[in-house]
Amino acid sequence: MIKKIPIEALKPGMEVVQVPGELWQHLPYLYTEPGIIESETEVARLMDLGYKEVFVTTEEAGDLTDEAHLEQLISGSEIGRKPKERTPFSQAISSASVTYEDAMAHAMQIVQDAKLGRKMDYATSLKTASAIVESAVSNPDTLICLSKLSQFDDYTYTHCINVAAISVVFGEFIGMSRDELVLLGVAGMMHDLGKTTVPARIINKPGPLTIPEREEVRRHPQFGVDILRHNNDIPDRVIQAVMHHHERYNGSGYPEGQTRKDIPAFARILSLADVYDALTSDRCYKDAILPNKALGIMYGMRDQDFDPTEVQLFIKCLGIFPAGSFVKLNTGQYALVFETNSREPLSPKIRIVMDEQMNPIHTLDVDLTAQPDGRAIEILECADPSAYRKNLMNYLTRH
Repeated sequence: MIKKIPIEALKPGMEVVQVPGELWQHLPYLYTEPGIIESETEVARLMDLGYKEVFVTTEEAGDLTDEAHLEQLISGSEIGRKPKERTPFSQAISSASVTYEDAMAHAMQIVQDAKLGRKMDYATSLKTASAIVESAVSNPDTLICLSKLSQFDDYTYTHCINVAAISVVFGEFIGMSRDELVLLGVAGMMHDLGKTTVPARIINKPGPLTIPEREEVRRHPQFGVDILRHNNDIPDRVIQAVMHHHERYNGSGYPEGQTRKDIPAFARILSLADVYDALTSDRCYKDAILPNKALGIMYGMRDQDFDPTEVQLFIKCLGIFPAGSFVKLNTGQYALVFETNSREPLSPKIRIVMDEQMNPIHTLDVDLTAQPDGRAIEILECADPSAYRKNLMNYLTRH
């Protein structure tokens, strides 16, 4: 199990877990170099360098795998609702793909307008967010798949839309009204506008930031609010979500160090979606980490960065193997998850797409909860999709 601890709690013999450097934007004082801590002197050195937090492996979950631990977590957090009626994935994915592409085009326009100092097209933002909400209500797994397997390469734009989509999916999961979901989607699209004023050399820096660079990054929520306030028609709920999406449950976030009781609900949801997408996205300087590992890291941030109930529900919403996960099966074959199952989180619906040598095969859909001869097929683990990412979505859209 992975857990985030204060740097002063590090002890010789502890293993530091490798996490994406992307987390520096959310945790500017995080130490990320993996390996075994050899001595107290090493801990003192890290403290002198200004590091405040670190992820380590712990034994709290016994010998359970990450997947089994998350299943235990999800199974113990049923919220007593009947499954919602959804449009089948094969029918919903086409319209969701159009919505996602249209949203991407709008994100490009939003960023361009911000860079040029032009007024935001709020009416189109509302229309785009409404379409995202419709897709989430129809079949949320389509949006989660698109957020991880889409063929758009520019993180600046994809991150805006992914955060909007993931936030709306989660908001719909916890029962927000449609009007609220639309505003949440708008906030997601606009949450990082302030980064357009931060130098690209800082935003794309692969290594640790200097103190002045950290401070510059920490100003981007205020920069975003300054941009949005040029528009008198943007609601205050959207502006407050943009302002506070980097606040943290225990008050360690920025810009105001708010704690859970003061952080707006939209901002708390954006924070979860923001971190998840950052962890699971490819960047120019790092590869994405696997979705189930990202959720494990986020669970390790409970009680510190995230409200423990909220992050638990977020994990339940996405599932242990979120839609779009590329997985290895006990048969040796490889498959894509296209529909999650909150009641049996280790048994989603999958589409088998590759043989043991990762050669494409005639696809086969399998509902792991409804196999005639018991559960002959099982998911062993998430696999690295990086070499195949540009082709994987095709398997889900052409069936």
